[in-house]
Amino acid sequence: MSMSGTDVVVAPVSVNKTGRSYVQWGPIIGGAVIATAISTIMTVFGSAIGLSMVSADFEKSSSATALLVAGALWGLWVTVSSSIAGGYLAGRMREPTFDATPDERKVRDAAHGLLVWATGALLITILATSSLFGAAKTAATGAISASSGAASLISQNVDPLATALDNVMRTSGQQPVATEERNEASRIFVAALTNGRIEPADRDYLAERLAVRANISPQDAQKRIDDVFARLAQAKETAKQAAERARKIAILSAFLTAAALLVGAAAAAWGAGLGGEHRDENLLAETGAM
Repeated sequence: MSMSGTDVVVAPVSVNKTGRSYVQWGPIIGGAVIATAISTIMTVFGSAIGLSMVSADFEKSSSATALLVAGALWGLWVTVSSSIAGGYLAGRMREPTFDATPDERKVRDAAHGLLVWATGALLITILATSSLFGAAKTAATGAISASSGAASLISQNVDPLATALDNVMRTSGQQPVATEERNEASRIFVAALTNGRIEPADRDYLAERLAVRANISPQDAQKRIDDVFARLAQAKETAKQAAERARKIAILSAFLTAAALLVGAAAAAWGAGLGGEHRDENLLAETGAM
C-alpha cells in the first residue's frame, strides 16, 4: 500500500500498558502504618496529659467541659497530623503514571491518601482493644471513676434514700425499727418521688408512726418528713441534670469524633497530593539533569 506525503499515521496510545490497577497498596499500607504509629504515640501521650487533669479529689479535677474541649482539640490534632504524615508518605512513594495529565495524577494521589486514611482507621480500631490502648483507657477510667465516686460520696451522702430513711426512722433506741417498717417507708418515698408529691394519707401515716417512735409532736414529725422529702426531690433533680449533661456531652463527643474523622480524610488527601507534587518535581528535576 502506497502512502502519500500528506498521510498521517496515528499510533495507538496504550494507557496503563501493564494492565495493573492504578491503586498501589504498598504505599497505602506503608502510609497507614505510619499514620497509626503516630496516632498511637500521640494518643498515649494525650492520655498522660488527661490523667494529669483528673484527681480523686473532685475539687482538684478539671471540669467535664474542660476535659471535653481539651480531648477534642487533642484528638483533632492527632487525627490531622497523623493523616497528613501517612498521606504524604503514600503520595511520595507512589509510582507515578505519566500516561495521565497532572490533574489526573493529583486525583490519583488524593485517592491514595483517602485509602491511607481508611486503612489507618481500621488499624486503629483493631489496636483500640490491644493492651497498649487498654492500659491507658483503664487508667483514665479509673481516675475518672475515683473522682466521680468522691464527688458522689460528698455531695449526695452515698445514698439519698437510705439517708432519708435514717432520718425518718431515727429513734431513741428503745424501739428498734423493724425491717418491714423501713421497707414500707422506702416504698412510700419512692412512690412520692415518682408522683412528684407525697400523698397526704401516706404523710399522716408516717408522721403518726414517727411521732410515737421518736416521742415528738405530730407537727414536728410532719416537718421532718417534709424536710426529708424535699432533700430527696432535690437529689432527684440533681441526678436528672447530671444525666442530661452526660447525654449532651455524649452527643457533642459523637459529633466531634465524626468531624475529626472527616477532617482527617481531607488532611490525608491533601498530604498525599503534596507528596505527589514533590515526587513529580524531583523526577522532573532528575530528568532535566540527565
